[in-house]
Amino acid sequence: MNANAYPETVALARHDPALIRSAEQQLALARGTYTTIATADECEAAAEDLKAIKARQKALEDARTAITKPLLEAQRAVNALFKAPQDMLAQAEQIVKRGILTYQDAEECKRREAEAAAAEVARKEREKLEAQAAKAAAAGKVEKAEALSAAAASIPERVAIASSAPKLGGVANKTTWRAEVADKAALVAYIAQRPEWLHLLDVNMTAVNGLARSQKSALALPGVKAVEEKNLAARSA
Repeated sequence: MNANAYPETVALARHDPALIRSAEQQLALARGTYTTIATADECEAAAEDLKAIKARQKALEDARTAITKPLLEAQRAVNALFKAPQDMLAQAEQIVKRGILTYQDAEECKRREAEAAAAEVARKEREKLEAQAAKAAAAGKVEKAEALSAAAASIPERVAIASSAPKLGGVANKTTWRAEVADKAALVAYIAQRPEWLHLLDVNMTAVNGLARSQKSALALPGVKAVEEKNLAARSA
């Protein structure tokens, strides 16, 4: 790593206490004077003070960013310094994990196949003994038939075979499940008939608000209403 890639020190601007106090003064003025506006003169005065508020907001924001900007730049420099090796290690981790999981899956497949093969051998042996027992019983050889039947019953239907994959110290296998929507229309139709599942769907409010902005009061979407909000746009003095 290049030690000179990020600054050793960061210079910060000093805050202006008077600028911060002016916010309290402006709030007190607004509360005491403009909560209720009754005349045209009061409305014009409010507009002038509104521009003054906007000017103080800008000055306060400029003062804030003068302090935070160098901090953010230093943070970006440090993040950039470490990003490349972090990405490399993340890629290496995924490659190794994929290799281990692929090997383990292959060994598990072999184990299942071996179990199935052993179970098939056991099934054939069990059927063979059962057939011999039936033949002995038909010949009147009761004791032999019973012995053969007992031997057939002692053969398990499932033969457990251990995997040959090694136990890995410090590495644990973790299985998780996730859902994948294969047919969105089918899901929506299902939930439309079952309100208790409505929480599974999120409305795309960005798109819906876009329709409201373009169609305004003409918006006619079932379950949605257009809401008009009024505000003032003011420039600083």
